[in-house]
Amino acid sequence: MFLDVTKRRNPQLIKTGVTFHQSGEIPPNTYIIDVDILKENTRMMAKTANDHHFNLYFMTKQLGRIPELAKIFTDNGIEKAVAVDFDEGKVLAENGVAIGNIGHLVQPGKMQWNEVLSWEPEVVTIFSYERAKQLSESAVKLGMKQNILLKVYGLNDKMYSSQEGGIPLEHLSKTVAEIRKLSGVNIVGVTTFPNLEINQTETKMIPTTNMHTLMQARAILENEGIEIKQVNGPGGTSCQTIPYLALQGVTHGEPGHGLTGTTPLHAYCDLPEKPAIIYVSEVSHRFKEQYQVIAGGYYGRSNMEGCFVGHEEQSILKRYVRAYNNSPESIDYYGSIDKSDNFQIEIGDTAIFAFRTQIFVTRAHVALIEGIQTGNPRLIHLERKW
Repeated sequence: MFLDVTKRRNPQLIKTGVTFHQSGEIPPNTYIIDVDILKENTRMMAKTANDHHFNLYFMTKQLGRIPELAKIFTDNGIEKAVAVDFDEGKVLAENGVAIGNIGHLVQPGKMQWNEVLSWEPEVVTIFSYERAKQLSESAVKLGMKQNILLKVYGLNDKMYSSQEGGIPLEHLSKTVAEIRKLSGVNIVGVTTFPNLEINQTETKMIPTTNMHTLMQARAILENEGIEIKQVNGPGGTSCQTIPYLALQGVTHGEPGHGLTGTTPLHAYCDLPEKPAIIYVSEVSHRFKEQYQVIAGGYYGRSNMEGCFVGHEEQSILKRYVRAYNNSPESIDYYGSIDKSDNFQIEIGDTAIFAFRTQIFVTRAHVALIEGIQTGNPRLIHLERKW
């Protein structure tokens, strides 16, 4: 999905992938993150947000929830994280990362609220009165009051499979009245997801019906006399979308793929953020008319189309072959790529991909490499997934 744009805008990342794999510095089934470009992207996005009085929580799940990465984000202008579930919040908080938002996408379990509160999150996203009541009871016992966002949805809103949930817009006023009786929580805003999607011509991000629901929810809460401090509108957050979101009244975004230059729009348009991530593996063997690549880092929604394969950085960008998405019913022990009529593929060659990923649901290692852009690449951290 991002192979062509990476070849054009960050060819050194691809070449570094070949060198580090062939030298044995990284194993097959490793994502490489270009730390130089990641820092650059983060600083640009932080500045854009600041210029538009917009707030950001960085997301780490798509990059493997690595504390070393969180520090890069905090050092370069985005101070707090969004933790999409309890486990992500725990690993970040225990490594000194400030939690901006937790509870969206996954609600913490009923016995986990005390620990969540110990992290002192800026906000907790709540899907229902029942979860608000659990959180309130824990907060009261700890002698505190927690700010919360309400996740809302409308009848025609878009939801990804296995991410369904929230307070129906038509029940919002009634639910708000019930939650306001709880002494341990304070409603400060609303959220939903996704708020943006790529248009049919693949030229820009446009609002989903969810964004209209988000604004309706804001109006309902304001009519109830609630002071709105946060209108959280995640989905496709980047330098290109922040000005538009701010103009619509959204106050907070949660960049994930935007930080690595891998939102859907980045595949079709050259946005300020450059591609900062590739997947590096190795040709394992030939089977009939195709070659099998060591996998473990594939992702069902990757939209991969091909890869570069070879063992020399000087020629890697000219050695393209088609690659295939695995069946969703299969464990990705291997991935299939075509043979080439123009060059010979050898067993042990490096295979380099650039596709949409969520590293936290894979078995892939993650390598953080500095100095790629200055010609002096060095591995600063290898997160092994045993």
